[in-house]
Amino acid sequence: MSSSNLHNSISTIIENIAQQGYSVIERFISSEEIEAMAKQAKSLQSAGEMLQATTGVAKLENSTLRGDFIHWMEASNANAAEMVYLNAMTALQQAINQAFFLGLFELESHFAIYPPGAGYQKHLDQFIGKSERKISSILYLNDDWKAEDGGQLRMYLDKNDTTRFIDITPQAGKMVVFLSSDFLHEVLPANRERMSITGWFKVRSLNS
Repeated sequence: MSSSNLHNSISTIIENIAQQGYSVIERFISSEEIEAMAKQAKSLQSAGEMLQATTGVAKLENSTLRGDFIHWMEASNANAAEMVYLNAMTALQQAINQAFFLGLFELESHFAIYPPGAGYQKHLDQFIGKSERKISSILYLNDDWKAEDGGQLRMYLDKNDTTRFIDITPQAGKMVVFLSSDFLHEVLPANRERMSITGWFKVRSLNS
């Protein structure tokens, strides 16, 4: 992706977060780079490196609540495709800090693959009693996704009124960014395998 396109996407994200607390960008990263990241996710899956996701601080497995398989991304051993994502996220982190003075210092992110029929029930990305996660992000890797495939991200616009929500189709290249503390969300079951990279920008723990 060209630096100008990335800059424009980041500027839109900053503006949207300031206005409404979330942003949806259609082509955050180029289709070629998305394809390379999708291939990496499938390679990790084939190698048995995608593990059943857990929930909460206690890290419990509950496939009814959450049915995806994940692989945490580490900059120290990232391949070229992963570094494209990590570099773009570093630029986004810097822009968010400049705009909102949040003191973000770390990105944690993982590949996620949902088998057909799997979902993730309604939740917040901040754990109870822990507020280190400030900004959540999801980058989708699914080529040629159709509405009838399901798998939408349902994001609730008001934590106290679950009738107000938007459904976001997980089409390749689409990026969703939102305030971690403000938006309940869920992953609806899909009719085909669903891939993404989920990330959280964090501040330092008060206990560290």
